[in-house]
Amino acid sequence: MPVAGPVDTWLKGQLHAHTGNSGDSATAPQEALRWFAGHGFDFVVLTDHNFVTVMPGGDAGQLLAIPGVELTQNLDDCVPPPEPGMQCLLHINALFVEPRRAGRFAFAATDERSRLGLYERALAATRELGGVAQLNHPNFHYAADAATIVALGRGGLALVEVANEAIDSNNAGDAGHPSTEALWDAALGQGARVWAVATDDSHHYDDAAAVTARGETAYVGDRGFVMVRAARTPAAIRAAIERGDFYASSGVILESLTASAGTLALRTVGAHEVRFIGGGGRELARSRGAAASYTLRPGDVYVRAVIEAGDGRKAWTQPLWRE
Repeated sequence: MPVAGPVDTWLKGQLHAHTGNSGDSATAPQEALRWFAGHGFDFVVLTDHNFVTVMPGGDAGQLLAIPGVELTQNLDDCVPPPEPGMQCLLHINALFVEPRRAGRFAFAATDERSRLGLYERALAATRELGGVAQLNHPNFHYAADAATIVALGRGGLALVEVANEAIDSNNAGDAGHPSTEALWDAALGQGARVWAVATDDSHHYDDAAAVTARGETAYVGDRGFVMVRAARTPAAIRAAIERGDFYASSGVILESLTASAGTLALRTVGAHEVRFIGGGGRELARSRGAAASYTLRPGDVYVRAVIEAGDGRKAWTQPLWRE
């Protein structure tokens, strides 16, 4: 978590959103962007499955539309193999893709079957597209463990979805699998410098009610997002995300967030429970109120904060490291 710079404008952004170019959404890109604009978003990275969607002019009114792609590898087998009833669904978002790469993306044929090797070719594709790499829903079909996140972090992974708010992303894990937040802490403890994001993974917008009425699952938006401290340009937003100058949220908003002289300090909109988390996911301190801070102590490797409202909505700050 960097020290606050001269720019102190918080922008609400979406880093995982699908449109009709994905093949599993019926909403045109312009209509999806109109929906996000109506829900207070400042920017959206469009991440259609293996398709780079570029909007003419790069925006929709006051909403920045930024090119991206969900690099989607859906396989029946991989190594380690999927658990019974599951598949190898290995997805990485390439964010801030060069607009000249608009259109269909196709992986070359490969005999690679290791999960790490398949993820690594998605990282290579992200670099080739000029993008920023984000590991999507690691607990969806339990695609990626902590060791995989660590290895990918060494290879250029910048972001991991700690809160993918799609209904089947399994963020909480289960008796045999750690939560995505625990995976993140495990990776941080092994030296991975990756930032946490919250996303919608939305596919349905104005059609959500009709989808539900048909008895199908609607994947809706405005449930997970990032708040980025940056000027309102794609270059500034990208730079802020790459350096970790943002927080992830499922609905909790912060008034301020600073990291200075080994102290992480925040102020929330309303009184919430604040937990400061350190290495291994250990709780370092807990308080309730509208303001909280924690100063790194001897033995602390890093500190991050989780802020939770009474209704379960949360915000996650990035870790402040002992340098």
